[in-house]
Amino acid sequence: MTTEKRLLLPQSVTPANYQVELEPNFETFTFNGKVIIKASVNETTDSVTLNSAELDITAVSAVSQGHKLEVSSISTDPDHETLTITLDDTIKKGESNLQLHISFVGELNDRLLGFYRSQYTDINGDEKYLAATQFESTDARRAFPCWDEPSTKATFDVSLTIPGEMKAVSNMPIASESQGRDGRKTIVFDTTPVMSTYLLAFIIGELGCIEQSTDSGTLMRVWTTSGKEEQGRFA
Repeated sequence: MTTEKRLLLPQSVTPANYQVELEPNFETFTFNGKVIIKASVNETTDSVTLNSAELDITAVSAVSQGHKLEVSSISTDPDHETLTITLDDTIKKGESNLQLHISFVGELNDRLLGFYRSQYTDINGDEKYLAATQFESTDARRAFPCWDEPSTKATFDVSLTIPGEMKAVSNMPIASESQGRDGRKTIVFDTTPVMSTYLLAFIIGELGCIEQSTDSGTLMRVWTTSGKEEQGRFA
């Protein structure tokens, strides 16, 4: 999106926390996703507009003060990369328990932006893929619907469901890991500090790492594709 087309989002509703759940498919180069956004209502309104680009929105629901809100329409604007959710009733200024539940499907693109795929050759000469993110400056919207503006900050809880032989790395340490269907596993990361969307990052693939603690006890890791860990010592 060009600077001329960039549209600042209304601030009638703003996020406090994103619960992001993503499941990439390395055969179709697509991903299924769901985001639960906890938000505050700053002005009485009957609609919520946030950023979304190149995502197929499959389901939307809203809850406020513990009660389900009826969604009257969902509209996307590809030019401005926005998603607008219109409600049957207004939500009042001061409500802090608004939740938006949005399910979607996206593409693991090969353009090095948003949530993308990258091809590489492993140590055995086989072609492999990993999935990574490049959200700066405004491409988090290609991974999940969000307020994709640096000034609008929130916390993030990331959950990634991936093939069992792969590993995942994100901003925060792993909180839990559980086995799922078809040999897949779900990795949940700790909650991030309050930050902008472009600072969120994660990578999924056949990865390895070297690690070392500093004198102050801080653990440092350098991640590489599997089999190339020793090259990380030159990082």
